[in-house]
Amino acid sequence: MLCVKCNRFEGEVNVSGKLLCVQCARDEIVKRVRRELSSTGFLEKNDRVLIAYPTFYGNVAALIKDIVSRICKGCNLTIDEVKVEPKGDINETLWTLFKEVFDLNYKKVILPLTADFFLSYLIYSISSLNHGFLSYYDLVTEFRGVKFFIPLFSTPLQELKGFSEITGELNTKDEVLDEILKWSHKEFQDNEIFHTFVNSLTIFSGKRCKICGAYVRPNEEYCQYCLRLSSQKR
Repeated sequence: MLCVKCNRFEGEVNVSGKLLCVQCARDEIVKRVRRELSSTGFLEKNDRVLIAYPTFYGNVAALIKDIVSRICKGCNLTIDEVKVEPKGDINETLWTLFKEVFDLNYKKVILPLTADFFLSYLIYSISSLNHGFLSYYDLVTEFRGVKFFIPLFSTPLQELKGFSEITGELNTKDEVLDEILKWSHKEFQDNEIFHTFVNSLTIFSGKRCKICGAYVRPNEEYCQYCLRLSSQKR
């Protein structure tokens, strides 16, 4: 079947329900990131911004850095990176990532996380009764004076397959989450749920850890990881 956009090349990648050729799929993603940057006004000229990610998102991080650099070619941006190794527990991995971010003192941070990751993490969080870092899932959030931007917050990894460097797989080293990811990729292939489930996250909003920003219970001030770190320092 031909690409529904250019009607010239074979359709290979499904983006927002449209079967596109590789080139049109790439163009669609670049336009989406450009639109998100424009609508949020996240970046300004001469900004110093940090791309922060677990190593299993290395390819996507490199792609986002390239796209942002091209979109903002005349902005004189400084784009730095920080990455963390997965810990076998996704909440500890994310906690380590956000700890690094706050330790580095950047005011603007790009998280190259995708919608399929957050959908799977949502299911994971419900099953574990720990809503953790769902607190950061939105196009733009702010905590402790730091703005976080997730350009692919409504884009699943499958829609990035037009870029040869993207494999379409994530290995978080958390066995439970990895199984949920595999299941969601199988069950929700080419499904609009990745673009709409964010609306359901409002039911999880609540109190946040004063240090890392993770969701905590109403009677708590800090998450278990920040509490553990604090006790180790005593």
